[in-house]
Amino acid sequence: MQNRLGLHSICLLVFLVINFSFYQPCSYGATAISSGMHISQFKLNASDSVEATQYLGIINLKSFTISQIHAKFILIEIFSLYCPICHKQAPIANKLYKFIEQDPELSKDIKMIGIGTGNNLKEIGVFKTKFHVPFPVFSDPDFSIHKKIGEPRTPFTILVNNKGKVLLTHSGVVNDLDEFFSKIKKLQEKK
Repeated sequence: MQNRLGLHSICLLVFLVINFSFYQPCSYGATAISSGMHISQFKLNASDSVEATQYLGIINLKSFTISQIHAKFILIEIFSLYCPICHKQAPIANKLYKFIEQDPELSKDIKMIGIGTGNNLKEIGVFKTKFHVPFPVFSDPDFSIHKKIGEPRTPFTILVNNKGKVLLTHSGVVNDLDEFFSKIKKLQEKK
């Protein structure tokens, strides 16, 4: 019996050594962007929604970059339909959008978009409907945009100027919306 127990222990040890020799620590989110950095320009496919194209000022464009959005600042909400934390963040992002739209100065200077990382058009449609998202949302089914912004964990909120300079980031749920909104207002007033 003792020999069998010793043999099992050795087999388990060999199994663990082999498995952990191939182990690579996950770098997901390790290179996420931060304030002061620039995000690479990426293309988004224009929405079929007239309201969305008017809101962003991209009428008659089939695709566009953030520098083509008619605003001084762009607030980008990175999410995934399959991220339960994104489900908690969605109503907060909606409130943030409403706060911006209700402020006469901010509504002129800031436009908000969502990017569904790893989500196709149908999936972002489900997210938008389920959470009543009022701002334009775009799909990133192949994670190409996600890679260009450093592969942050979702949800991830980024405020950039129209040249792509990162002014503010937040990873996870925004627990203190008033404080976050205040930071956005201060950044907008400086520019």
